[in-house]
Amino acid sequence: MKKTKTCYLTELDVARLEKHAAAPGADAKLQDMLDDVLERAVIVDSREIPASVVTMNSQATLIDEASGEHMTWTVVYPPNADFAQGRLNVFSPAGLALLGAKRGERISFTPPSGTQKVLKIDKILYQPEAADDFSR
Repeated sequence: MKKTKTCYLTELDVARLEKHAAAPGADAKLQDMLDDVLERAVIVDSREIPASVVTMNSQATLIDEASGEHMTWTVVYPPNADFAQGRLNVFSPAGLALLGAKRGERISFTPPSGTQKVLKIDKILYQPEAADDFSR
């Protein structure tokens, strides 16, 4: 059995993720990926999500403890994704691992290279809910 961590999602993020997964032309795998996340999710009101949780459009600094490399990523919806600019598609392996995780946690995922990565969430630089920004 695959070990999975509980993640925390806002009601608004879930509604928007479902909209993207069901959009005309969207890859059918997106809904399956979203269903996997929702199975382990605790869904809360946007105003009740702790500031230590990565939500949609949150910007976080992560550390690869094996290499010491630091990276800053913002979790975004597919149309806004640009990995070179640090805007991580929520439906990518790293995006799905990061969404709903808490500061201090380690996330693991397998990128297209095929080599599993483990990163520690060091800081959350911006979270829309903590900034009372519910338009993102």
